[in-house]
Amino acid sequence: MSDLTSKTGDGIHENHYCSVPDCKKWGGFGFNPSKAEQVQWWCWAHYPYKEPNK
Repeated sequence: MSDLTSKTGDGIHENHYCSVPDCKKWGGFGFNPSKAEQVQWWCWAHYPYKEPNK
């Protein structure tokens, strides 16, 4: 028996880059305030929701 499943969307990868203009870094941190809005992606340097270092 296989643990693999075949669902719509499996294997699809979307490239998310930082939302800041002229930044070409990978946007690994996404956020959207509601399901009605599109997700915005940021690199760690520009991510506005990170907590300050303590």
